[in-house]
Amino acid sequence: MRSKLKYIGAVMAAAVAVVLALPPAPASAHGETAQEAFLRMGTVAFWDVKYSEEKVAQGEELTITGTAKILETYPEQLAEPKLGFIGVIAPGPTVVIKERTINGQPAPMAIEIEKGGVYQFKMVLQGRRVGHWHIHPIFGIHGAGSLIGPGQYVDVTESAGGFTNDVKLLSGKTADLENIGMGGVTFWNIVWLVIGFAWLLYWIVPKPTVTRLPVTSQIPLNTDGGAYGLITKKDHRVMNIMMGATIALVVGGMVWQAQAYPDKMPQQVLHFAPEAAVVDAKFVTADASDAAFDPATDTVTAKVTVQNTGSSPASVESFTTSTLTFPVAAAGSEERSVQISPATPIAPGETRELTMSMTDEVWAKERLMPVGESRMQLTGVLRLKDEDGHENFVTIQSFVTPSAMA
Repeated sequence: MRSKLKYIGAVMAAAVAVVLALPPAPASAHGETAQEAFLRMGTVAFWDVKYSEEKVAQGEELTITGTAKILETYPEQLAEPKLGFIGVIAPGPTVVIKERTINGQPAPMAIEIEKGGVYQFKMVLQGRRVGHWHIHPIFGIHGAGSLIGPGQYVDVTESAGGFTNDVKLLSGKTADLENIGMGGVTFWNIVWLVIGFAWLLYWIVPKPTVTRLPVTSQIPLNTDGGAYGLITKKDHRVMNIMMGATIALVVGGMVWQAQAYPDKMPQQVLHFAPEAAVVDAKFVTADASDAAFDPATDTVTAKVTVQNTGSSPASVESFTTSTLTFPVAAAGSEERSVQISPATPIAPGETRELTMSMTDEVWAKERLMPVGESRMQLTGVLRLKDEDGHENFVTIQSFVTPSAMA
């Protein structure tokens, strides 16, 4: 019996050794699915997000355009949306933002935002680090965090000259932000590392502070009245010398940088409210109710009451929630879509109740319908278009209760 157990143990040890020796598989995941469903659905909606390129060389540009809206259903549990920032998120500094406009205005800094606000953005990026990267636009809200928009993989290939990030300084000179001042950064990092290690080793090597902790705990802290203590008068002198050297280095560094970089631009902390986005006049209203989710078929349904207050027949074009857009299903289409019934256009002045149905495993896969949790809701933006070509984007919401589940 004992020999059998030894054999089993040897086999298990060998198996563990083989597993540990294998190279790890590259990580592949979408971090946005870690956010709770009601946050992803009810805070910010993105639509018409487009990437100009899927592959760029280092230094080449790609443009991300799209529209983001702070929804009227913004959760009251979060900080009120007053200050925001539109940017990109990627696995490290793989790209750099060279230009950003919001509602047609340059926006290198934060902007003032509000519930119901629509923000049409354009960001010009440059490829920086070679690789296959997943890139998202994000909408950061002060005090609440950031919501991630629809992402896309972008390949950055190596260019002959590598990557440079040239900018013109106030002095008229051109500098590469990739390496400007790096000599000074390296020098001062080494200086402070040496001082830190000198202080640390002084109290560890000749003193029993770490190697003999039981003894150290019994020794008085200072040498007073002739008694032996852990800290001696010599230690005080050495520490005073190190403190003086540190102060001298700080003052000397301030004098040096003032001489080396006489022209400075303070960090810009101002923010502004961008001009309102150019959108079509409102011609429809919509309200959702009776939302239900059938986990057996991954189907979400809802009743939507739409009133056409315009002068032209209007139809539903799509439904957007989180990073997902469900266009109205085309005949025979098997792609992600929304079924609208009845599907005929809504006449001017007509109020009609529509049934919206979406069948997709994404509801369960991305935990957008978290069955068994305390809060389930269907929130998003309904896109409607009239026969004159005008479009409205209407926020709708309906809470999904256990009794309403199919």
